[in-house]
Amino acid sequence: MAFIILAFWLFFVSWSLKEQKKFYLEQMRREAKAIYEFVVLAREWISSKGGIYIKNKNEFEKVTPSHFTKELAAFAKPHKMAFTFKVAVIGTKNPYHVPDDFEKEAIKAFQNSRIHEYWKLYTDPKNPLFRYAAPLEFQSVCASCHQEAKYHQPPACISITLTAKPFLKELKRSYYGLIFSSVSVTLIIFIVLCFLLKIFVLNPLNKFINVAKQVEQGNLDARVSIKSNDEWQILSECFNDMLESLAKHQEKLKEKIKEATEELFQAYSNLKKAEKYRSEFFSNITHELKTPVTAIKGTIELIERKGSIDERQIEILKKNAEKLSKMIKDLLDYSKIESGQIELLKEENSIFDAIEDAILLVSPLASQKNLTIQLRGKDTVGFFDHELIQRVITNLLINAIKFSPEGEKIIVSVSEDETNIIVSVEDFGPGIPAEEREKVFQKFYRLAKDKREGIGLGLAICKGIIEAHGGKIWVGDSKHKGCVFYFTIPKGKKEPNDARKNQNSHN
Repeated sequence: MAFIILAFWLFFVSWSLKEQKKFYLEQMRREAKAIYEFVVLAREWISSKGGIYIKNKNEFEKVTPSHFTKELAAFAKPHKMAFTFKVAVIGTKNPYHVPDDFEKEAIKAFQNSRIHEYWKLYTDPKNPLFRYAAPLEFQSVCASCHQEAKYHQPPACISITLTAKPFLKELKRSYYGLIFSSVSVTLIIFIVLCFLLKIFVLNPLNKFINVAKQVEQGNLDARVSIKSNDEWQILSECFNDMLESLAKHQEKLKEKIKEATEELFQAYSNLKKAEKYRSEFFSNITHELKTPVTAIKGTIELIERKGSIDERQIEILKKNAEKLSKMIKDLLDYSKIESGQIELLKEENSIFDAIEDAILLVSPLASQKNLTIQLRGKDTVGFFDHELIQRVITNLLINAIKFSPEGEKIIVSVSEDETNIIVSVEDFGPGIPAEEREKVFQKFYRLAKDKREGIGLGLAICKGIIEAHGGKIWVGDSKHKGCVFYFTIPKGKKEPNDARKNQNSHN
């Protein structure tokens, strides 16, 4: 602001000084021109009279305009007039009319252009002068004294010389007065502006700074209070709204941090559970794989000692090799399901065909316990992977056979709604406690009462296959002591990209 005011002051002062000088020069020019016009008027009047007679002692002498100009200029000198004048003519033999350098410049300027006046200011410290010149034009009345003027206008001018001391002194005084007054006014303006700046700019700004420092220290409840009905009030309201939004955002951030902390704690708990499951898995898998491997190893050692092999030993080897193969296959299949690499071959299939194939596979196990498997409902056609759905039903039937008492029955039911095929497998065994119904689908989980062989992946694989089809599987309520497993698969339609890259991976 000080720089702007200083620049404006310098511009104003320089312009004012220039205008002052121009004004005083114009004043001197006007004064000189007035003298010039008076001399010209007097000369023309004398010429119109053919000259005038003046008394010189006891005699009368005729005075021409030229003599009048000379005599009047000579008369002015002893009286110390502030001006002198002279008629200057180029080429004259009269010493009085011989032009000086300024007058020569003036006459030349009149000849080369159409200007009618010429002036200069000489700023000699001892004797400053203002020189003025205007053309001397011979009128018709001048012919009475100057016969040659009828045919020739000699280059001439009337030169006026004014002393510039009074004007320069007044100009200097004006300069000082202007500078003093402009400096005083500028300082007053600067002080007033500083005062206004402090009231209307710095004070509100300091309020913002104080609140900003409080916010920096963590106090989001601080607010700016400005009631000025101008932009500062609007800015303070926007600033307060921003702080309000910031406070709300911080609260949301705290909630998210709390949720994230809880999720992290839950993830840590799940990680601990996963570590526990991993330990249990390795313990279970080691134990479960050890049983068939030990049986196979013992049988081989027995054959080596005897040097021969019988059908019973072959059966033991085959049975334990099948157990080992099934465990490894379950592990590989669940690994694919868990990694999302399971591939479906959806085609139009009959659900009864899949169930009947599954019943056929488990019939030897059912016969051992004299169990009857009944198929109820109406056949339904849908788009699904026949082999994988058959495997789900097979696993559910095997579980039902395991827990069913001898001589009981197992009921497989089929129904449908607008979009899904619904299948249930019902047994009449001891059932599953309500608190364990969700856990049975977890990997490596086995019921506390289940002491049979297995690594606890059967139902987890079933869940993965059903969910890959877009369905769901659950343990339902039974009207009796037994257990009912339900699963649904969408009827769907064949999708062009459904294919299994390796169809033998589920064999």
